[in-house]
Amino acid sequence: DGNEGQKENAACALGNMIEVASGTHEGVVEAGGVAVLSSLAQEASASDDCKLAAAIALVYLASTCPDLTADDTCLSLLLSRLDQPEENGWRRDSINALLALATSSSACAEQWHRVGGVAALQALARATAEEGVERQAERCDEALVSLGVRRVRRRTAA
Repeated sequence: DGNEGQKENAACALGNMIEVASGTHEGVVEAGGVAVLSSLAQEASASDDCKLAAAIALVYLASTCPDLTADDTCLSLLLSRLDQPEENGWRRDSINALLALATSSSACAEQWHRVGGVAALQALARATAEEGVERQAERCDEALVSLGVRRVRRRTAA
């Protein structure tokens, strides 16, 4: 038990470790980090930033551990950030974690359809293409193909 700041810092630190150092994944799993992160992501009294940091860490972890799946709560939480304005890097971090998971062997197309992830990625691909952010649009298309969905058709300027 810690205060909100401590919980958020712990979730962010674990998330950074998982994202940056691939060798830490097994240690986080073995040390019970999945249960800790999962409870932080779902704790009613946790701040939104704490929940988001924990969800991002879990999704990154799931993207690198084939026997670990991201739960619907984490996916839904990150997907909800896609149509939000950027705030302290949370939207960008959510997008990067989602794209890492969608292109990993851990991705489950049925789950992505169930939580609205496929539609959200299609909308993100269209929006980023229209904004001229080609690399991100390409990454969205790659993720959709990994999930068994056809590439997003984009309108071209006449």
